[in-house]
Amino acid sequence: MSIASVLQKTRLPAPIMAILGIVLSSCASFYHILRGSVGRMTARAPSWRSRISSSDLFRNFLWLFVARQSWATLPGMLFTPAYDQPQTKVLIVDDEIANLQKLYRTLVGRYPVLAAKSAGEALRFLEQDPGIAVIVTDQRMPDMTGIDLLRHSLATHPHAIRVILTGFTDAEVLMDAINTCKVFRYLVKPWEPVDLLVTIERGLETYRLVQENERFRRELIRRERLARELEIAREIQRYILPPCCPHLPGYQMGVEYHPAWEVGGDLYDFHYSPENGLLQMVVGDVSGKSVPAALYGAVFSGQLRTLLAEPKSPKDSLTFLNSSLIGRTREASYIAVAFLRLELATGCLTFSNGGMPYPYCLGPQGVRRLELPGTPLGLFENGDYEEINVPLQPGELLVLASDGCTEAEDMKEEPFGDERLIACLERHRAAPPHDLVFNLYEEVSRFMKGNEIRDDITIVAIRRSEASQ
Repeated sequence: MSIASVLQKTRLPAPIMAILGIVLSSCASFYHILRGSVGRMTARAPSWRSRISSSDLFRNFLWLFVARQSWATLPGMLFTPAYDQPQTKVLIVDDEIANLQKLYRTLVGRYPVLAAKSAGEALRFLEQDPGIAVIVTDQRMPDMTGIDLLRHSLATHPHAIRVILTGFTDAEVLMDAINTCKVFRYLVKPWEPVDLLVTIERGLETYRLVQENERFRRELIRRERLARELEIAREIQRYILPPCCPHLPGYQMGVEYHPAWEVGGDLYDFHYSPENGLLQMVVGDVSGKSVPAALYGAVFSGQLRTLLAEPKSPKDSLTFLNSSLIGRTREASYIAVAFLRLELATGCLTFSNGGMPYPYCLGPQGVRRLELPGTPLGLFENGDYEEINVPLQPGELLVLASDGCTEAEDMKEEPFGDERLIACLERHRAAPPHDLVFNLYEEVSRFMKGNEIRDDITIVAIRRSEASQ
C-alpha cells in the first residue's frame, strides 16, 4: 500500500496531508539509503565498498534528490497566491546571476516574474508595464543602488510594494530608504525562501488594500461630482416649474410635486391672463425617469411657454405640440399631457387629454371622472385630439393627479389604486386645495410604508368658491 493511499483514507485537510506526505517520503528515502549501505557493510566480503555497484549509488542519489525536491516544494504549497496573477507582477533586480536565478526559482509558478540584471533594465520594465505590484531589488549594484531605483519607481508605480535585499545592515541607509522610498521591508542576505514568500504575500495584501481604497476614493469623487450636478439640475428644474400657483379671483389652487429621484419627469405650468379672465393649466408626465426625462420635459416646457402666450383651444394646442415633437425625439420617448382652459367668470372648463389619467371633479353628487381618452404626444404623426366642455359650479373641486399616485405600491407590491384615491378625496374635500393635495400625498406616503418611490407624483387642485357667480 502506497503512502498516498494511506493518507487518503485518513481524510485529513489537504495542507496537513501534503506535509505528512513530504515527511513520510523523506523518511522512506533515508531508510532505503541506510538499508542499502548497512547491508553492504555487513556482507561477508573482503571489502564492503566493492559490493556497492554504480546502480546502487545512482538509486540512492535519486532517493536523496526526491527528498530534497519534496522539501523544496513545501513553501510553494504553503504560500499559494489567492489573487489574479496577470494583474500583479513581481519585478526582481540583482546584478549577480546566481542570486537572480535563486529569486526566480523561488517565485516562478507562484507569481508572474520579471527579472532584470541591472537597474537600467528594471527602469525599462517599470516604464513599459504598469501591472508591476512588487519590486524586489538588491541594494548594492554597479550602475545604481537599490534605494535610488526604488526612488525612481515612485513616479510610475506609487503604490507598488518595495523590498530591499542587502548584505549590510547600515541602519542610517535603511531608515532613509523606508522614509523616502516607501520601502515595505528589507531582508538581510542570505535570505530564506519562506521569509521572502511571507514578505511578498503580506505586501500584496497591503497592495490590494491600497488599490481598493484608491478605487473607493475615485468612486467617491465621481459620486460627489454627480451629486453636485444633479443638485444643479434640480435647481434648474425648480426654476422651470412655476414657483407658486397664480392668485385667481373667486378660485383657490394648490399643487404638490415630488420627483422619484433627484430630478423628475413630471411637469406642470399655469398661464393666467387677467385681461380676459382666462386660466390655462397643463399637467404632463414624460416617459422615463430622472435626468433624461427632466431634459425632455425642459424642451417641452420651452415650447409650451411659447404656445401659452398665444391662446388656442386645448385640442389645437395638443395637436400643435405633438407635431413639434414628432421627429425631434428619440424612439419610444413621449409625454402624456392634460390641457385645461378655464374661463373664470363663467366657470366653463374646456379639457383635452393626451394620455394622462382622468381628472376628478368633486361636487354635491360626489366624485365623478372626466373620462376623455387620448394619445400621448410624440408617438404618432397624425395625432387626433378631442375636447370636452364641463361647467365648474361654485363649491366644486377639480383634481388632476399623475399616475405616480395610483401606481404607488406598498411593501407587498399592492398599488394605491383609484378607489383609495377617491376615498382620500372624499375625506379631505372640505380642506383648502393646498391642504388637500398635501394630505393626499401624505396618505400615499403612509400607504407605501417606506417603500421606494418609483414614479414622480404631481397633484394639482382648483376649487371655485361658493360665493363666485
